[in-house]
Amino acid sequence: MATDERNFRSYYYEKMGFRGVEEKKSLEILLKDKPLDVIKLKQFCLRFPVPALHRNKVWKILLGVLSAYTDSHQWIWEQRQIQFSDLTHALDVMGNTTAATLPTEKLLLAWLLENRCLHFDYIMQLQRPDHLKKLAILDTCLKLFDREVDAYWLAKGFFHFSTKFIQGHVKFKELMKMKLEIEDSILYKHVIDLGAMETLPLEYWFGQCFAGYIAETSLVRIWDKLLGGSTQIIVFLAVALILHFRHTILACNSCEEINLCVSKVTKETSEIVVNEAIELWQEHGGPIGLMITDLPKQK
Repeated sequence: MATDERNFRSYYYEKMGFRGVEEKKSLEILLKDKPLDVIKLKQFCLRFPVPALHRNKVWKILLGVLSAYTDSHQWIWEQRQIQFSDLTHALDVMGNTTAATLPTEKLLLAWLLENRCLHFDYIMQLQRPDHLKKLAILDTCLKLFDREVDAYWLAKGFFHFSTKFIQGHVKFKELMKMKLEIEDSILYKHVIDLGAMETLPLEYWFGQCFAGYIAETSLVRIWDKLLGGSTQIIVFLAVALILHFRHTILACNSCEEINLCVSKVTKETSEIVVNEAIELWQEHGGPIGLMITDLPKQK
């Protein structure tokens, strides 16, 4: 409990402009290890929010974009940039992209080209449900990181989680129902009685890791813990979102009204919901539970 309270205080001080010095120094020490201890970096992500200054590098390490051997980071990143440049240049030469192409679409086309699954009718291909999910993840990464090449390589890692969540959609949905019933049986019964559990956009929530639904400035704290290895955090985010709109949902008389209700997530609401999700996650054991241990290995 003391750890939870300390985490809350650290986050409060951070929001007030006072960075958690102790946590920042701890991370900087970890980043000086040779080779880097990836397990300890994951544990840090589970315990604390990653400082924005180091998030780009930490995420790249945990997603396999950079290796644990820091001496090779410069060479590896140069190769990543060359690969990205070659992909985007090829798209330009083939006429798949122009100055009017949206950055998210350009990056997804680059990913499709890299994976040798770019269709001739690529415009229709981008509208597939699984690709719409990827576009949402790319959009969030582009908002978080200044350079397209950074967003591309980081988003590729999160595509791995998207696939995992889509494949395990039923399992995560059942876990969410169980957690919601434990937290609020009245609300749970109301949602079930209306059949709303079958119409909530759970596949998109999970498949997009909530990109496009929760403001990216708040979502990063959820993604930190996701990269730490805890997939349950996404389930608790879904539960917290429904709990936050409890009174409005209880007044709803149809699935459509509930869907409309949970779609109105402002930047301020995102911050509150993420805080509540992390508190729920900690109350239920934090990282203990469903885990993704096979983080992607970038090619």
